[in-house]
Amino acid sequence: MSNRNLLTAIQYKDREKAFITIAEITEPYGEGSETVISVGSTLKGDIDNPSWKVHVPVYMIDQVIAALNDVKRDEPE
Repeated sequence: MSNRNLLTAIQYKDREKAFITIAEITEPYGEGSETVISVGSTLKGDIDNPSWKVHVPVYMIDQVIAALNDVKRDEPE
């Protein structure tokens, strides 16, 4: 049985009801499936059911963080 645990909701700076959500989901695809981190986005303030989601397997988190940090380093300050 799938279990979703909301870890954080980060509000956009210029949008009152817009958030990026980070949640951990155990057994997202049925019994025995690997835990994922769900990165979601809502523009309506519904942090428990974001409109858009991507599921990142836990074993890929470091690679995703490294890629995001690469993008951040390329941005002018």
